Order: sequence, then C-alpha cells, then structure tokens
Amino acid sequence: MKKSTTILLILITCFTSSLFAQEKFGHIHSEKLIMEMPETEGADKAIQEYNQLLESQLQAMYGEYQTKAGEFQANEQLMTDVVKEAKIKEIQDLEQRIQQFQQSSQESIQQKRTEVLAPLLEKAQNAINEVAEENNYTYIFDISLGSIVYGKESKDIMPLVKTKLGIE
Repeated sequence: MKKSTTILLILITCFTSSLFAQEKFGHIHSEKLIMEMPETEGADKAIQEYNQLLESQLQAMYGEYQTKAGEFQANEQLMTDVVKEAKIKEIQDLEQRIQQFQQSSQESIQQKRTEVLAPLLEKAQNAINEVAEENNYTYIFDISLGSIVYGKESKDIMPLVKTKLGIE
C-alpha cells in the first residue's frame, strides 16, 4: 500500500511539473529595443525637423506680437480712443492666435510622432511575435510598459469567475 501511494505521488508530481514545463515566459524592454533600432535615428530626425518648423512659425508670431505691442506703446498717446481700442483688440487677437497655435502645435507634434513611430512599433511587434512563436513562448512581458506584448490564445475565465461570484 505504501509503495503504490509513493508511485502515485511520483506520477502526480511528474504530471504536474510537465504541465508547468509547457508554459514558457519571456520578457523584453520594448523602449530599449526601439531606441536600438537603426530606423529610430531617422524617425527622431523627422520629428525634430517638424518641431523646428513649428517653432520657427511660432517665433515669427512672437516677433509680430512684439512689433505690434512696441508700436502701440510708442504711439499710444497720439492715438484716438477708437484707434487704441482697435489696436488693443488686434494685439489681444494675436495673443489668442499664439496660444491656439501653441496648443495645436503640441497636438500636431504628437500626431507626427505617432505617424513616424508607427512603422517602427509594428516592425518590433512583428519581430516579437515571430520570436515568441518560433521559440514556443506562451507569454512575453514588456518590462518597460508592465504589460503583455505577446500571448498565445487562452481561455477566458470570466464566465467561471462570474459563476463563482454568483454574477449572471
């Protein structure tokens, strides 16, 4: 009896360990990967050039603002009330345009970054998927994002957990 219990225990241990041995996990630091890809230099350059273009447009707007504000201050005492009001409104409108341009520039730079980096991210993800499949990984974790970047199909246990909790 003791011998059969020991054999059964050994078989269960072997079976359980073989089940866990089938699961293979890996990790990657995707930000580091992207930084080391040769295409990243070109992407960074394109984003930087776009940023400089927008910056030069903003500087031109600042120059216009300073010119108008300086002219207003220099000639304010010579202006009638109607002209003063018109010049003040013109300067305020220019301030508002500058603020709107700054906001839209930030959004535009972010869109450009997304557009330029999308092919790099796709290439990296495809490589991760291929390596994972070739080497039979079950999951690949991205340690820079704290997320799973690759996972074999698995069973959704939501219905089982809902049943356990008595949720319909």
